[in-house]
Amino acid sequence: MFCPQCKAEYRPGFTHCTDCDVDLVYELPKEKTASAEDEAEIRPRYEVANGEEFQPLVEYPYSTSCADACLALRDAGIPYRVKELPRGLDRRMESLSEFQIAVPDGQFKRAKELLGIQVALGEEADFPDDDEVQAAMELPAADDQAVDEIRDDSKSEDWYPEDASVEIWSGDNRKSGQIIEMSLRENGIHFRAEAQPGLQLRIFVLPVDEARAREIVREIVEGAPPE
Repeated sequence: MFCPQCKAEYRPGFTHCTDCDVDLVYELPKEKTASAEDEAEIRPRYEVANGEEFQPLVEYPYSTSCADACLALRDAGIPYRVKELPRGLDRRMESLSEFQIAVPDGQFKRAKELLGIQVALGEEADFPDDDEVQAAMELPAADDQAVDEIRDDSKSEDWYPEDASVEIWSGDNRKSGQIIEMSLRENGIHFRAEAQPGLQLRIFVLPVDEARAREIVREIVEGAPPE
């Protein structure tokens, strides 16, 4: 038996809550979960300007990254709106925020390309499945290079990241970046990765590894067989 007010549980035989002065019930009602309508009320709403509704495009964890994106949109003449959203507490129990940028529906595609966003908010990322990841990491050696001639210095520390000066790929770290990094390591190719605003990533390799690295990227991004 339970009290419907204080939720206290009583042994069988009791019918009345002595604290709340109400009758007990056999079971407590289930708590109502948030409905889709309730969640919609929590999401930030944007006004309509010139007949177009603003659509969320991207979220940044830092105000500086958000500011850089806003400047780029402003210089391109694309209207935007920014909302600060709560995202929990840090180790010092101080509130953290993330910054969401929205643009008009008609400017969504242009803004996405301008900021180099591969997967915008509300879009499903085309993540490679397990078979594609395994196939990318098992790329065969080029036909004109014998197996015993392949450089195997993946564990060597005798190299300098600044020498990796050839950019072979840039894009969304969540989509292909991590797979490319794993494949380069698997093939013993040194690389340097630079994080960019909006979860973007740029990957550089040594000039001597450019051809092989580009083949790996092409296999992962385009799903093309190795040449």
